[in-house]
Amino acid sequence: MHLGRLGLGRPEMTTMHLALQNAETINRLVEQGELLLKNFHAEYEKDPAGWNTEFARGELTGWRSTLHTLYRDYGEDVVNRAIARARLTIPDVAVPSGATHAF
Repeated sequence: MHLGRLGLGRPEMTTMHLALQNAETINRLVEQGELLLKNFHAEYEKDPAGWNTEFARGELTGWRSTLHTLYRDYGEDVVNRAIARARLTIPDVAVPSGATHAF
């Protein structure tokens, strides 16, 4: 069946689309995002350009990317729910100058 027939191309159908997913899975993804956000901000507060901060940024970026792979544009709804629960912002994905990297 074509997604357009389901109405999934319309913005107002976003919530309905996620509601069709396993609610327990979505809630766990939101909780995971909240934890990742809190961890990143805690590390950033300690050392904005430190290795642990950049590792936490990478984990958060990977989580968000996976959501978009699984749920496409609707993945951002999970991200927005995690932001609302944590009351924190998503960091920029660019690596700040002076950040340390281990290879």
